[in-house]
Amino acid sequence: MATVADPIERHLTALQARGASAQTLRAYRSDLRDYADWLTRHGSTPTSATRAEVRAYAADLAARELAPTTRARRLSAVRGLHRRLDADGTDDPAAEIPGPKRGRRLPVVPTARDTARMLDVAWPDTPLGLRDRALLELLYGAGLRAAEACALDTESLEGRTLRVTGKGGKTRLVPIGEPAAAAVTAWLARGRPELVSPTTPPALLLSARGNRLDTSGVRRALARRLEAVGLETHGPHALRHAYATHMLEGGGDLRAIQELLGHASLATTEIYTHLGLPHLRRAHAQAHPRGEGQSDR
Repeated sequence: MATVADPIERHLTALQARGASAQTLRAYRSDLRDYADWLTRHGSTPTSATRAEVRAYAADLAARELAPTTRARRLSAVRGLHRRLDADGTDDPAAEIPGPKRGRRLPVVPTARDTARMLDVAWPDTPLGLRDRALLELLYGAGLRAAEACALDTESLEGRTLRVTGKGGKTRLVPIGEPAAAAVTAWLARGRPELVSPTTPPALLLSARGNRLDTSGVRRALARRLEAVGLETHGPHALRHAYATHMLEGGGDLRAIQELLGHASLATTEIYTHLGLPHLRRAHAQAHPRGEGQSDR
């Protein structure tokens, strides 16, 4: 008889093979352990769980007053596990279990003025100063996730084009502007050589010890820079949001932004239409036949 852990580990192994990130796997492992432990206390296992038990687990999550996003993620993990078990010939007890309703929260986005201040105020002319400038120029100038920036190799940059590996191992080509290209060139010429060791990987961005920069290092670099220029602290993903929002406000096409960000669904990108609402209102006022700016025509 299979143990409780077996179907969970088989499921996680399959997700890893499909390109799930280490962070996603950690979260799902924790979520599914919680589910398996709950089933064990109620005399069941993932392979024998009934619809009633899955519904009872969902009710228990609500009773714990967990955040809707946490509950939604845990139920998503449970549904994914049971879909895999159902493919093995069992009945899927989670097929009709709805997730909690989640309000749509708009991300915090730095203004174009604050972003320019962060990038343009004088930088220290040191290896780490050169690296941090190249890093932040890429996060904002190419809309990268922190993990995507860390995964870049020196050969990922071809002229003014980045070859980026995103979620699920999907590759996309992203153009970068002159400021980002100049910052990376300076880092490669005068910063990276100072940190290279015999064991250094071909990573574009290195830690102070010559290893591949990790996402914790990205957060620290950004926090250090924001403090240095006197701006409010935010995470690296805010620069990705700024990239998309500022492009939209500048008249960028939504589908082009979707492709540049590597979003699988346009619905994910459409959140930026809410962030860019003032720009859209101005465009409507100026261009629509019955916009505010057209009343005297």
